[in-house]
Amino acid sequence: MPIPLLTVVTPSYNRAKLLPRLYDSLEAQSCHDFIWLVVDDGSTDGTSNMFNVENGMFNGRRPKFKVQYVRKENGGKHTALNTAIDIVSTELLFIVDSDDVLTPDAIATIKEDWEKAQGSKLKVQNLCGISYLRGYSIDKPIGDIFPKDYFIDSFSNVRVNQHVTGDKAEVWATKYLKEFRFPVFKGERFLVESWMWEQVSDLADMLFVNKVIYLTQYLQGGLTQSGRKLRINNPHGGMVFCLLMMRKKYPMRDRLKNGLLYTAYSFFAHQNIIRTLNCKHPGLTAFCLPLGFMLYVYWNRKYNK
Repeated sequence: MPIPLLTVVTPSYNRAKLLPRLYDSLEAQSCHDFIWLVVDDGSTDGTSNMFNVENGMFNGRRPKFKVQYVRKENGGKHTALNTAIDIVSTELLFIVDSDDVLTPDAIATIKEDWEKAQGSKLKVQNLCGISYLRGYSIDKPIGDIFPKDYFIDSFSNVRVNQHVTGDKAEVWATKYLKEFRFPVFKGERFLVESWMWEQVSDLADMLFVNKVIYLTQYLQGGLTQSGRKLRINNPHGGMVFCLLMMRKKYPMRDRLKNGLLYTAYSFFAHQNIIRTLNCKHPGLTAFCLPLGFMLYVYWNRKYNK
């Protein structure tokens, strides 16, 4: 059998009650040219019992697409994505969270747009992926829409320099993701996914399409709802991301913001100031250090009472 075009990757932790809803949306796709890979990040709610790996079944049902399931020790979503990147062999990789669903034409849309780009002057071999819209509904996108429809630019320029806000539905060319792995810090279970997207953006541009293909509901206890406390409890992850965003390719206001956050997180990490300053941006870091300490004091009182 030919290898499908795309792998839908679902990192999951204690979402056994929600996975059937996502499965139903995958089963309802008008195109089934994909693999569903579930990376179980050490769930304790019986998630593993839903998968029959040998027979390729889910919850007693035989799907119209290939199902893969792998279980790993709990380490956070970014470590589950590392596992997925090691496994995936399809041309495209699409991360779909366990508490979300796809529109019925999502896979067909991705396949059509990727093939259209491949057959045009867009030179698909130089694209790192396609970015679509997420929505609360098909008619209600999350955050901003893109400034144009069906255009090529870098992820960094659109999302950072042009300040296009809100979660989006990014489909990635697997070969570019395989260039990187999320760093893992002992005792930490969170690192923002944009750490990787920003670096992939250095390698190739992206196709942007103003169409909602991914429907989201933000659950209590999910990563999006966990907010600042999650980040200060995983300070080394916050530091490596902020260092990335302090590069000269970004606007100065974004560099200053991330310099402030980098120094604040360094105090939460109990890192020596000399070591904090021994980075790729020592001048900017030194400038931000006093305010970063004040921010650390404020957040420490607010979140660690």
